[in-house]
Amino acid sequence: MSALENYNIARDARSCEERKPEIIYMADGSEIEAPWTYEVCDICEGHGKHVNPAIDAGGLSQEMQDDYDFYEGYHAGIYDVQCNACHGRRVVPVTDWDAMTEAQCQTLDAQHKAAYEDEQERLSEIRMGA
Repeated sequence: MSALENYNIARDARSCEERKPEIIYMADGSEIEAPWTYEVCDICEGHGKHVNPAIDAGGLSQEMQDDYDFYEGYHAGIYDVQCNACHGRRVVPVTDWDAMTEAQCQTLDAQHKAAYEDEQERLSEIRMGA
């Protein structure tokens, strides 16, 4: 697989881990589970499955679209896999920011920013061929 293909798959929203309630790592060393509610999975839109990102993360080539058997199978769902985010449950836990204290919100926001920076570095390394 080329570096571009790896990059496209890595950036595809379907290439994710199972969604679980978030853990807040507080400054005092304590860990608490962030309050959460269930919402319809935004990755599979409540279907419990999606096309395998390895098939179309970089888009469908003209050759793929011209291949009748592939195209029919693609739309029939033969390349579908269980949703990576909800594992087929069709719903995912979503953090309830309104139910948290200001300190919890600030701490979790800082964790999100750090995770985003780490992800950007990882994607940069993939772009460079690592």
